[in-house]
Amino acid sequence: MSKRKHPSTGGMHPSNPYSNNPPDFAALAQKYPSLKPYVMLKTQQVSGKPSVYGAINFRDPLALRELTYCLLRNDFSIELDIPLDSLCPAVPNRVNYICWLEDLVGHSEKKTVSGIDVGTGASCIYPLLACVRNKTWQMVGTDISDDSISFATNNVARNNLQNSITVLKNNTPRIFPPELFALENKKYDFCMCNPPFYKDEQDIHDSQSSKTDIPAAVCLGNENEMVTEGGEVQFVMQMIHESMVLKDTIRWYTSMLGKRSSVDQVVAFLKEQKIANYIPTTFHQGRTGRWAIAWSFGDEHPSWETTQQVPAKMAKLSAPKTVLAFDVAKSLGSVLDSTRAILDDLQLQYMYDAEEQDIQVDNHHSRVVQVQATKNTWSRAARRAMSRQAKSNPPKSDPTEPIVLQFDIRVISATTTSTSSSLTSSSASAAKLPNNSTLHLAWTFGQDRDLFESFFLHFRSRIEKG
Repeated sequence: MSKRKHPSTGGMHPSNPYSNNPPDFAALAQKYPSLKPYVMLKTQQVSGKPSVYGAINFRDPLALRELTYCLLRNDFSIELDIPLDSLCPAVPNRVNYICWLEDLVGHSEKKTVSGIDVGTGASCIYPLLACVRNKTWQMVGTDISDDSISFATNNVARNNLQNSITVLKNNTPRIFPPELFALENKKYDFCMCNPPFYKDEQDIHDSQSSKTDIPAAVCLGNENEMVTEGGEVQFVMQMIHESMVLKDTIRWYTSMLGKRSSVDQVVAFLKEQKIANYIPTTFHQGRTGRWAIAWSFGDEHPSWETTQQVPAKMAKLSAPKTVLAFDVAKSLGSVLDSTRAILDDLQLQYMYDAEEQDIQVDNHHSRVVQVQATKNTWSRAARRAMSRQAKSNPPKSDPTEPIVLQFDIRVISATTTSTSSSLTSSSASAAKLPNNSTLHLAWTFGQDRDLFESFFLHFRSRIEKG
């Protein structure tokens, strides 16, 4: 049996406050005396010197629940009350899911976002975290258990979030009860779900028996939270079936998965149903791994930020790439000047704030240009047609025309060696020179993949030659 070390937060979403910043149990216990009985002080060697840290027995359900209460109170000002026999949410992992959704649907202080939490449970943890982190979000939490509905309703009231969160009893065999859509033309930006992992008690036993180590944390929960007929795969397949009727009533359908093997089965089922707009991801919390899948019937594609959360090991499960990239041996400023010149020449609408500060992460600087196209203006035929027009600059595309293609051009530059994550420039010296830039073109809207790829090839050729 391997020993549990100081908590690790490696692999978490970069927006997660616990990313590379594990909770200090000793300091937390000093601040909240209710946690003190569950924190053991231990010593470890750090740079050859003894260092004292706090440890918690994660197999003690009382300790686990008290830790959850204190983390939520300290880091999110959330007060919680949950029964001992219900699932106790691991806070960092739950925050990971919310961070991923923020990337998926876009998070803005000015934009109202509406979401559904399927099986919200007694804690109502996802709606609480979502609405505390995003003040303009509106959530509906559903559940089939009267006890969970009662506790969830009280937890919403306890945090004065009744205007942001609605708790709804689902009395139907459907995952999405009709009451969710009672208002005319009611639509949602996303749904989320943490379905029961197991198909029966034997499945729970087999899952525990297959682990080589003793589980790091106790896993308690009532039958509704732990077991569903057919397990999590069948549950998500039912979600997919229902989504095929609801279509774009919900922008993004998402669900967490507790088993890596389940991801393969769900992706295979999506492909069988001809659903090509989907993206998987993984969530990490110490030794615990969870997975998630999102799919959509709309023209919108996963954001660049969301694609960056797909682990290399899961790349083969992903839908066809929506982000294409290449390297050039040019500075960020030079690339941006060339980009604007090309977009102006092609009469494309774009948004770029020249006064905006560069986004800096580590030693890299980046800028983003958002581009919209109402038609193909870069093909040879289109360019010949434009050249036959008057020499005076013709007007740009009519903004009232429907958008057929939307994408972001993200320029990332550094004085250190840079490598492309996708298609690479033909210039062999690009990766060896200073001021090397990587350009990521992220397809964010549209149905015509060939149109996006044709622009990418045209744009890359002109940037490399310019």
